[in-house]
Amino acid sequence: MDKPEHCISRGEAKELSENWWKTRGRAIEDVEHLKDICAVSFSIAELEEYLAYVKANSTTVKDPGISIWMAAYTGDPDDTGEHKKGYSTIFLSPTKKKAAGSFTENENDFEENDELDPYNHGSGVWPPGVYGS
Repeated sequence: MDKPEHCISRGEAKELSENWWKTRGRAIEDVEHLKDICAVSFSIAELEEYLAYVKANSTTVKDPGISIWMAAYTGDPDDTGEHKKGYSTIFLSPTKKKAAGSFTENENDFEENDELDPYNHGSGVWPPGVYGS
């Protein structure tokens, strides 16, 4: 299989990660007083299962897609439980193309598909750090 068009080099990925730490990562540490995760991992099987769910339930949707949303668990970081409360996470949300003429050139041509559920519960990469380090 050929490499997808939008792949980036490991060097570019590391540069993006370093820039995140210099800007957003530092801001999170200053405000939340914790070193937060900056990567969430899902297995290929988990992603394939979710994509299959979206595909199977998007039969009337033109060009279904996925948005990846940044989020944070609510609560105190010192709480115990299934999730690191107060720490970052991401969730996946199904999307669908908007009808032609229903958006301007400054808007997205897609919207969330609220007929399907978002997906969460990946594993936060710990300890946090720059990609490739």
